[in-house]
Amino acid sequence: MRRANTFDVRALSHRGRLALIELLDASSACFNEINYDRRQAYFSARYDTDDNHTTSELEDIVGDAASQEEYRNKYIQQLSSSIPQQLERKNRQTWTGFFRLLRKYRDPEDDSVVDEPSPPGYWNDDGNRQLHTVIRNDTYTLALGERSRLEIPLGKALKEKYGYGHNEKLRLEVRGRPHWTGPNGSLELTYDRTAESFTAHQSVGRNDSPAVRRFTHTHALAATPGEEGVVAAVDIGANNLAAVVTSEGDRVVFHGRPCFERFHDLTAAIADLQSRLPDDRYYTERIGQLYRRRDEHRDHAQDALIRFLAGWLLERNVVELYVGKLDDVREEHWSAVVNEKTDLFWAHGRFRDRLHDVLEDEYGIAVHEESEAGTSNRCPACGGGDVHRSGDDLQCLECEFEGHSDVVGAVNFLVEQADEVDRGGPMARPAARGQNSPRDTPVCLEWDDHRWQHRDHTTKEEPADRSTTRSGGNLASGVGSGTA
Repeated sequence: MRRANTFDVRALSHRGRLALIELLDASSACFNEINYDRRQAYFSARYDTDDNHTTSELEDIVGDAASQEEYRNKYIQQLSSSIPQQLERKNRQTWTGFFRLLRKYRDPEDDSVVDEPSPPGYWNDDGNRQLHTVIRNDTYTLALGERSRLEIPLGKALKEKYGYGHNEKLRLEVRGRPHWTGPNGSLELTYDRTAESFTAHQSVGRNDSPAVRRFTHTHALAATPGEEGVVAAVDIGANNLAAVVTSEGDRVVFHGRPCFERFHDLTAAIADLQSRLPDDRYYTERIGQLYRRRDEHRDHAQDALIRFLAGWLLERNVVELYVGKLDDVREEHWSAVVNEKTDLFWAHGRFRDRLHDVLEDEYGIAVHEESEAGTSNRCPACGGGDVHRSGDDLQCLECEFEGHSDVVGAVNFLVEQADEVDRGGPMARPAARGQNSPRDTPVCLEWDDHRWQHRDHTTKEEPADRSTTRSGGNLASGVGSGTA
């Protein structure tokens, strides 16, 4: 549960006061633009006479209407890179509360909400923008004592405008004593025009509270249907953007090649335009448009994937998700193509940040980041390392197991993390559904520029399933081959 400390804040100089007011004003403008995009998307879908959307569908439409990256790029010069992210997150939280009320209003068996709730409003007050911002906990410094102070980030443009150094932060005087102690959370700064005063609200976690999760490793990882404590792992890639496996044996693969091909084509078009420019130029408005189109398409697909995945995990009672770090993989397999796919195209840092924001903050699913190096280079059936990979297919030359390479990677990753947690006993393994069904392939989804949906097998040839079911109920028997 979050508590908050409240402090009075004062700028140390006139230029500091002006810089702070401009920071708060730009933050409010950013929040209002995000909210405008989402309100327009909501009203367009809500009152579309041709389609009666469910509340969950409306929530997805609204969530897709604005992205952190879009507004980070727009406001980074005034706000730095982290504040737009926090403003988008703050706005998303207000919409989450709105849809919670809307579900109750639409539920005929729930009479706790009798009037249709109104969508979130803007940060406005008597025709003026409210001066308000949200600062991430790792980007501000709060020192309390005889001379208490608060330091917050400024964007490059504001630093240059008000004469602050490149690595310098805006320093403010703080008055007040904390009522709560514990892990620092985000900081909200507001300005009262009537009192002409600034106030800081610092959220504080409880020292005696466990991490946000509903499951601990006292449960066996090999959960059975109906038990609490289902765990999942995701293998992140670029050919397949994500392959996910749960400890009950459910599997889903998000096919990424069409997304990457579009990204690669736009990258090539940008490079071609840049090659025609004089040596002292590298940017034109057309190049900027292509950069924005490339990033917006990737971010849209990425955000929709995470929203789809959140619902998919929730339906299966998943309470913890293991996500692979790519540092070791990048060092082992670096090439120009790998670099383009992992660093530029899929933007794994942004993807992992969004997983934490959506899964942990909105769904209560704990997200852990661990190294996944080597998980796709061994057989999940016999544990042997003599395997052959060809595209999506993996074949073990020792036991003849064949399966989907990225699904195999996710399974090995999940088992590896289970083994790290439970060294004292037998290795915990995901239960394999459909162990006697060799054609039990993963669900394969493909991006159609709007949503993730099942691949159209009428236009894409599906390779023959050559998976084998080994005796003994081994882990890998539930990992059949498939395409993605």
